Amino acid sequence: MERYSSPTSDKRACLCKDNSYSRKCCTGELSAQGIGNITKTSVTRYYTATNCSGGTKHIHTHDLNLTVGNIYYLVFKHHNHTDCYTITATRASGNFEITTATAYNNCTACQAAN
Repeated sequence: MERYSSPTSDKRACLCKDNSYSRKCCTGELSAQGIGNITKTSVTRYYTATNCSGGTKHIHTHDLNLTVGNIYYLVFKHHNHTDCYTITATRASGNFEITTATAYNNCTACQAAN
């Protein structure tokens, strides 16, 4: 059984002779080394967020990394709870999806701008 360094399926792209990458160049030859998965994978992160006006939400983001201790104007997917929040902890799950986060120096500045 031969082993190859490049994939032969159409799920990954490979190095072409012109130094570009394409699925069409996946011939199984060593010179056409694969580059891995070429489909975007999303990273979901979970946080506890405390509203600057009081109250806590368990939130999650997709491809958005928030910093614990920082204040953000968070836009919720369904806009029901959009407001200024401090990220207080990471966690294992979260109910509310965040679509956008804008950082501020403090709650007063965040609330004044929004």
